[in-house]
Amino acid sequence: MYNYLILGLLQILFSFNSENVPPQEVGIATTTENTKNTEVTFFNDDLVFKDELYTAILRVDKQQNETYQMDIQMHLKKGAYFVSPNAKGNFSGRFTLVLTENDKLQRSGAIIETPLSVEEFDNHPFVNSPINTIRVTTNYKQSFAVLSKKDFEVTGYLQFTIEPRCTLEKVPFVLSYTNGKLSVRMNGC
Repeated sequence: MYNYLILGLLQILFSFNSENVPPQEVGIATTTENTKNTEVTFFNDDLVFKDELYTAILRVDKQQNETYQMDIQMHLKKGAYFVSPNAKGNFSGRFTLVLTENDKLQRSGAIIETPLSVEEFDNHPFVNSPINTIRVTTNYKQSFAVLSKKDFEVTGYLQFTIEPRCTLEKVPFVLSYTNGKLSVRMNGC
């Protein structure tokens, strides 16, 4: 009998708390809920480089011991694209991570691309062959081993040709190792 009394009180409580929402308002809420946020989000310690055709976000995270991973997010806009670092052939404008000094950091493995680019045929007169082109937001990961215990800075840049503008882009950065922590910042800051 006691259980039936509790169940009855709970049913009365729930019936008073439920609202009758007109169907039109439910439809509006559903539409608003399904809209996409087109603004690129990032953390305070990320290096963000914005251009009208792309946004590049660079971050460095510690993995284990003296191993770090640089994460690069390439957000493309307005139909822009570039050549993948995985493209076969000799393409001068492919996506490349360049470090100007090599004695403080050592790369661990190849750069990892996610999602992987898909080979497509480019009928441009200078290409006229299959090529791996990046047309969607893509993440890159490159691992580094720190070779020095002393504080240091290594300059570098991302290099790629952004299409359809056909310009060679260089996104400069500094990898700074201070007090046992590797971080990325804008060159000159």
